[in-house]
Amino acid sequence: EIKGKAILFESGIYAVLPEDMPETLALAALDVAGAPAQVAKLVRPCESVVILGSAGKSGMLCAYEAVKRVGPTGNVIGVVRNEKEKALLERVSSKVVIADATKPIDVLNAVLAANDGKEVDVAINCVNVANTEMSTILPVRDMGIVYFFSMATSFTKAALGAEGVGKDVTMMVGNGYTKDHAAITLEELRESAVLREILISLFFKNPLFSNFYINILYV
Repeated sequence: EIKGKAILFESGIYAVLPEDMPETLALAALDVAGAPAQVAKLVRPCESVVILGSAGKSGMLCAYEAVKRVGPTGNVIGVVRNEKEKALLERVSSKVVIADATKPIDVLNAVLAANDGKEVDVAINCVNVANTEMSTILPVRDMGIVYFFSMATSFTKAALGAEGVGKDVTMMVGNGYTKDHAAITLEELRESAVLREILISLFFKNPLFSNFYINILYV
């Protein structure tokens, strides 16, 4: 930790750290704030959504926001790697499937099975490994939306792959910022005790930190 000064240019972005949660947790959430905030703007009621890499930090925040936005008549499908991640994510997302995100046909079949045989309206990629572009594109219906938040994405593979399989989809690059991204993401932590508990257990092993966070939220 340091004490210092920063010069912010007029075009630069910044967020005021909240007083109702530890700085460390707020910064961890703000690090990926662009993803769940984009989900809030892209996803509509009644839609079906698939999230690849949904057991990670950005993936869980996206899953929570997507479930909230689609409502009771929508469908949110999280794609994870194993049973441990599935058990964790089931506390946040409505449906969870196990599939290797680098194997497009496996992901496609798993998503179709979880969505009554139909392609989804929106796909969100939060995976931190390469070669997951087609797994994100294939399950999406024509004129649907594909949002790549993964920095491992090859946009050459995505563009040429979508062309090769004849998918007319809108593909978006996650740049880490969208309007009100900080407010939307921090509000998720305030709304969901389950989400807070999961993030604390996964990313903050110090029990003193966890107890402090829980206490300040519930005092």
